Amino acid sequence: MLSPTRQWHRALSRTALVLVTSTLISCGFELRGQSDRAATLGRYPIAIVSQAPSSEFAAQLRSELQRQGARLQSLTEAELVLYVDIETFEQRSLSLTARARAAELELQASVNFSVKLDGEWLIDNESIAVVDQMLNDPLNVVGKTEEMRLLQEELRTALVEALTRRLDYGIAAYHARQT
Repeated sequence: MLSPTRQWHRALSRTALVLVTSTLISCGFELRGQSDRAATLGRYPIAIVSQAPSSEFAAQLRSELQRQGARLQSLTEAELVLYVDIETFEQRSLSLTARARAAELELQASVNFSVKLDGEWLIDNESIAVVDQMLNDPLNVVGKTEEMRLLQEELRTALVEALTRRLDYGIAAYHARQT
């Protein structure tokens, strides 16, 4: 059984937690830049034209755009069309072991894209790339394969985030020129 003083401290702590949480919610707290991006990406109905529409990259891109406030539409109904090529992954050795095997690898994910707004090219055939490195243990083939798969997923996520930021910037720049 808790003493009355301990019960009072516990109740006070709960009350303080509820007060702080409700203050943050009521003041409109949100992560920096999230409301601006939702306002920019939500301006136009967007269609995504992908060379691999059922790929993980295309699905993740659609999901991220919707999460950020974009309205996805069919190609005939959209004012803004995002053309996305197939993502590519490249790997190169950064350093070698004494036995001339790769000790450190660099992985790069990239994608080419274009954006058309009301029939005008907003972004024409631009490329975005993200890079990461990993240590390679030539004796652990199974672990390397799994680590490579996880790293590719992380690179794909970073690539989607970079593409949505670039799209947001392109739309904002277009509106700045119009006003």
